[in-house]
Amino acid sequence: MKSETPRPPHIRFNFAMGLIHGILFQTGMAFSAPMSVLPVFLSHFTGSLTMIGVFSALMNVGGVLPQLFVAHRLESKPRKKPVLVVAIWVRAAAWAILGLLTYFCVECNTLIILVALLVLLFTFSFAGGVAGIPFTDIWGKALPAMLRGRFFGYRQLFGGLMAIGAGYVVKQILGDPSLSFPRNYAFLFLLSFVFIAVSYIALSSVREPEGEVHAQPRRLSVFLKQSVRILWEDRNFGWFMLTQLAMGFSALAMPFYVLYGKDKLGMAAEQVGILVGAQIAGAIVSNLIWAPLSDRVGNRIVCILTAATAVMIPLSALLSSTVGWTLLIVVFVLIGVSTSGAGIGFTNYLLEIAPGPLRPAYIALRGTLAGGMFVMPILGGLIVDVYSYPAAFVVSLIALLMAVGFSFKLKPVRSVGASR
Repeated sequence: MKSETPRPPHIRFNFAMGLIHGILFQTGMAFSAPMSVLPVFLSHFTGSLTMIGVFSALMNVGGVLPQLFVAHRLESKPRKKPVLVVAIWVRAAAWAILGLLTYFCVECNTLIILVALLVLLFTFSFAGGVAGIPFTDIWGKALPAMLRGRFFGYRQLFGGLMAIGAGYVVKQILGDPSLSFPRNYAFLFLLSFVFIAVSYIALSSVREPEGEVHAQPRRLSVFLKQSVRILWEDRNFGWFMLTQLAMGFSALAMPFYVLYGKDKLGMAAEQVGILVGAQIAGAIVSNLIWAPLSDRVGNRIVCILTAATAVMIPLSALLSSTVGWTLLIVVFVLIGVSTSGAGIGFTNYLLEIAPGPLRPAYIALRGTLAGGMFVMPILGGLIVDVYSYPAAFVVSLIALLMAVGFSFKLKPVRSVGASR
């Protein structure tokens, strides 16, 4: 079968630049891990778990809003990198301001700090939503299907090795009595910015190949109508989205595992670094399985096993009430395993089933619908505030069991993916 896109002559350069970006970006985000470091930081400003859930949701909601509109603007453009470059540097700027604000605004009013954090996290997320469409589309064109598993796997593998060191740094900084709050967190945020900025230099260097596009731009109303129709006409994509939506319920409990350990299981704040390291270790080890499984067997099996792994996260958290906070180490190992598998399996499965000219629409539909689960951390906070931590974990567990069932409906598509 004829390839959709000729093998680009600069594939090695792009692979290298993408690898550097993935490694350094993952390292940078480990200093300010959204599921562990940020919730503890925010808990110093508010005792409301619902409010902490709102902040966690902002890491998702901003990314949802622009995706369909960005996809519409880009669907007729053979090169989408200019939009990517602008968006990623807006993200870097937001993180730099967050670090500087935290360092210099020691005596600022708590409300001012919370509002500023809301704005900055939303900006970071929104720009990520803009960048996500061209980013995913570029790798769909730049790398053949049989190489993408290793590409995303190596990014996570070597990035995870670097991020283990970041987890150790987090533990040392938060456990250092000479670094008072909030400047200890400011150092972590600024470290994040430095690594993210360097990673973006590499990503900005990627040489984007041209790909199939719509010859004529469609009106937004037509684009939206035809995009929604994809859900009904492509049944396999429909099952893919149902699986993703059910998997999204993992976010309902995700921000509260570390707070559960701190509030109910007697875990010290400096042990957060251990959990960060455990999450990264889980991602590293699992990449040795996910990457070759994706390339050699296919991404359907990766999606199924990822959903099955995710089920064990809230289940282990429930058992930690008996075993103790150390079982949360297993929880975060499993988070790393499932996150790594989702990053490889679901992303590559989408690239395999999405026709080239419609790839931006497929990417945007996935991002918009799955991103609509941004309410999950808020709902999780409400459940914890009104009922308990275990109640939130049980709700997450039930939805993830449904995700496993949906994932078995996905069709094997390696024969299709190999041509893309």
